[in-house]
Amino acid sequence: MLSTFTRECFVGGRAAYQLGDGIYSVDAGENDIRAIYDQENAEIKFFCRYQRDMNFYDKKLMAFATKHGIDTKPCTVTSE
Repeated sequence: MLSTFTRECFVGGRAAYQLGDGIYSVDAGENDIRAIYDQENAEIKFFCRYQRDMNFYDKKLMAFATKHGIDTKPCTVTSE
């Protein structure tokens, strides 16, 4: 699902790729948002590099989730 999100929502349409320890690059190399897969809870958590971008990425994530019928639970966007 991460690769689908990356291909649909970012310039270049590259697939997500693992950086290490469950951390994924999902923004086609822009280096502003990361996804972390929490295997224990079967959740994907997203982290923004800059607080100023949180609203922008939150809108992308919510539009994608709505389009694909993904349950977002309580969705909280955080900045590193």
